[in-house]
This record gives sequence, C-alpha cells and structure tokens, in this order.
Amino acid sequence: MQRKEFERCTPEAVGIPSGAVEAFVDALEYGGFTQMHGLMIMRRGKVCAEGWWSPFAPGLRHCDHSLSKTYTATAVGIAQREGLLRLTDSVVGFFPEKAPEHPSQRLARMTVRDLLVMGAGMEEEEPDYPKNWLDTLLALPVEHEPGTHWRYNSHVTTTLAAIVERVSGMPMVDYLTPRLFDKIGIDARHVMCSRAGDGVCIGGSGLFTTTEDNLRLMKLYMDGGVWEGERILDEAFVSEATSKRLDTRQAHAHTPWIADNCAGYGYQIWMCRRPGAYRADGAYGQFSVVIPDLEMIVSIHEDGYLGDHMAHSELHMLKGQEGEEAPVHGPQATLNALFDILVPAVQPNPLPQSEGSARLQRRLSALSVPHPAAGKGVDWAQRSFACALEPAGEERISFGLLYGMSKKRKRYPGVSRMEMRMQGGACRLLFEEGGRERTLLIDVMGGRRIGRLFYEEIEESMVAVSGWWEAENRFCMSLLWIETEAENRFAFTFGEGGATIEEWNAAGVFGAQGRKTARYAAAPAGEGTHGKAL
Repeated sequence: MQRKEFERCTPEAVGIPSGAVEAFVDALEYGGFTQMHGLMIMRRGKVCAEGWWSPFAPGLRHCDHSLSKTYTATAVGIAQREGLLRLTDSVVGFFPEKAPEHPSQRLARMTVRDLLVMGAGMEEEEPDYPKNWLDTLLALPVEHEPGTHWRYNSHVTTTLAAIVERVSGMPMVDYLTPRLFDKIGIDARHVMCSRAGDGVCIGGSGLFTTTEDNLRLMKLYMDGGVWEGERILDEAFVSEATSKRLDTRQAHAHTPWIADNCAGYGYQIWMCRRPGAYRADGAYGQFSVVIPDLEMIVSIHEDGYLGDHMAHSELHMLKGQEGEEAPVHGPQATLNALFDILVPAVQPNPLPQSEGSARLQRRLSALSVPHPAAGKGVDWAQRSFACALEPAGEERISFGLLYGMSKKRKRYPGVSRMEMRMQGGACRLLFEEGGRERTLLIDVMGGRRIGRLFYEEIEESMVAVSGWWEAENRFCMSLLWIETEAENRFAFTFGEGGATIEEWNAAGVFGAQGRKTARYAAAPAGEGTHGKAL
C-alpha cells in the first residue's frame, strides 16, 4: 500500500480561528460529558488540527462500535459496483438454507436496500451472535413492510456483512483490503473485526480502526465516491447513502434532546440536524462527521457519558424527560459542541496567522486522559509490600474486559490465585485465571504502564495500568483498555487474614457499573514472595 499523507496546516490557513478549535477542545475536556481519546479536523483536504489524549495515540486502533456499520455499507456499495449483488436482491435469496421453510411475504420481499436503511421491518433484536444468529434473525416476525419503518438493529447490518462474505467468498475485511483500504490509505494490518459464532465479521459493531482511518472513509463519501481520480463507489450509491432515506424522529420521540438522532438515516449513515451534514456514528461517541458545505470533516474517538448504570442500548427507558430534567447524553453533547462552538466560527477565506495557532499546537501535542486518582490526595509512597491471595468462597473477581453494555458483557472463570509484589515504586501482579498464568505490571507513581493482557475470548489486549494507595490498607488499580473506551477498576482492602476485592467497570471517568465484590484469603507465598497482607 502506497499511503499518501494528508497535508497539515494551521486552522487559520483554512479559515478556522485557532481560538474556536481551542474553545471546542475546552468544551470536550471540561464539559463533564466525555472522556476524549482522539480528534482530527480536516478542511478542504488539509488536516488543520489533531490530537490524542495519552495513553491513546494516532496509530492505535480503537473500537468503533456502530461506526463499523458505515464500513459494512461501503463493502455493499463496492460489491454492487462489481456486479456481485444488486440492492434490490432478496435477502433470503442469499441464505436459502437459513431461511424459514415457508417465509412470510414480507420476509420474502425484504431487500438489501431495506437492510441498508434499517428498514428490515423487525421489532425484535437478538442480544448476541451465537453460531445460529442468522437463522434466529430470519425467523423473527417482520411486523412492518420492509423499507417503510426505521428500527435500529445491529444484527441487520451484520447480515449485510454476511451477504458480502457470501457473494465474495472471503471475510469482509479481506474483501475490503485491496478495494478500499489500500486505495484510501488504511493499513489493513491494523484493522481488526470481531467475529460472530459462525465466523462472520460482526459488521454492525465489531470493527477496530484508527481516528484517521475513519476520517479517510468519510472523505471518500464527501468526494462522491472518488479517491484521487479513481471511482470506488458509484455516484448514485453515495448520494443515496448520504441523504435521508428513512425518518428516525418517531423512533426517538421519547429522547428529543438527542437531536442528531432525529434527523434521519441513509445507508448506515446518520443525518445531522445541520442541513446537509451527515456522520458515521458508534456508541459512546465514535464519530466521523461530514459538513459538505464547509468542505469539513471532524473525526472523534471518545467515551461519552450515558448516565450512571445506563447502557447505550437502554436509552429507550428514558421516557418523559425533557429540558433540564433530561439526562446528559455525552455523544449528543459532543455534537452540540461541534455545531454550536466550532462550526459557526468557520470562515470562507484564510485568516491571518496568530499566536493562538502555536498555543493550540502546544496544547494538542500534550493532551492526556486524567489519572483516575488525580486530586484525591493519594499516597504515592514507594513502600515495600507483598501478599498472596486465593478465593475464600465461591465469588471471584476477573481482570478481563468487562463492558458496561449488558449485551456485550463477557464473563470469565475468575482469578483462582494471585500474588502482588510491590517495591521501589513498581508493582507486579501475578495471577491465574482459567488455567492460565498472567502478569500485570502496575505504575504506582502517578503514571500508567502500557502492556498487554491476553484473554482467549476477546480480541482486545492493550492496557494502560495504574495503581495508588487510597488509604493505608486500601490499594486501587485501573485497567484502561486503550483499544476501546472501557476501563476496569479494582480496590483491594486488606485486613486480617486476607482482602476484600471490589471490581467494577468505570465507564471512563464516570460512574461505576457492574460492581462485584469477592473475599480472598491469605495464601502461602510462592517462591520469591515475602511479607503478608496488611
């Protein structure tokens, strides 16, 4: 792949005041509604501002959640252009062995285009992707005429991925590599996709790409499906994909404050409340927003706040709350900051250079996610400490990835034994889970230690680990999974004969979810371990 880098420039060079970018970043950093991970702003083909909040980084892939859907739709558009399918093709025609023996008339009429616009007509959605997920989906009642009723359903999008894989005879990522990724400058070696039980790419939510990858994808749409003179998507497909095909307002009538979810839907692309603007969109605020009249794209990876104990999929529970009584929806607050702060400041012509440009660049090059113990007055003492622990009862904690979203929560057997050794500002945690020995190296001096923690059931492995003494007998630890927006927190409260360990998903810098507590008893120390629990 011969990747051509985008030209970099100051915001003023493309008509954007650096002060407006800084005000936008202020809103994101200090607004209390998100934990930022990555930001890129492009205008007129030039990147004028970019920054990543350490330990997140520009080349680090990040879970896209439903932004994955736009990649899947793009695969469908390419397959259409190659003549492998038509948007009018019947869905069940691709899977005769999985369809009901006597499909309903509505199911028989359901087309690829109906799936693209989230118009499958089904009201139910399955929570997971077992081996028979597609059989189950096709057996659901089709309660509305396909193509007429919008209902968000990630399994519908993954069905599109299954169609692409069936007509191409290869995994969707492999199909996209020479046809999309190599051409627009996405390094396919760094693209990851979770797979369903039958091996299909989970095209509805399973892709991991970089912030710039997503900007490049949406630049292809802004440019009408053409990249450096080569047409990749048909012009008609792009026009239909980026314009309102179905109304979403009725489906979101109970959450009118989430205004940009009420503006309509194209082909796996959301319309925005600003006329003509559209976006690829994933849970917790994975955005790539296109504003065609300004020739502008803003790509974001973040962990937008959805409310304590509130999963993204549970927003339908928020009924009858408006105005100041409405709960904070972090991703919408991010879009509000974009459209209310940054966009109005954009000018048609270049602006004079200012000192603000250099100040902005310094700030963007020094961004970081706040340390979880910041401002708590914790103890960073370089104390020597060691202990060995094993479960005192049936309950066990796990250091594995735990999403706050209930339908993505993963369960593990739990830690059967652990040893903690701390000396000279460094901490090593050795533990056994599921018959496998693992190690975590923990920074206990106010920073984060980057490492990998492998679990067979998950693709994500990169972690940034930090620890601190909250009290003389209470040690806390944070595992920030930096290929996602997820964070695990743990607190070890040591006492006579062992420790009580609390585990929860922290949802970024926000409230705890999925809290669990287990009691661990002191165990005989292994070789090289010294001392006892406090």
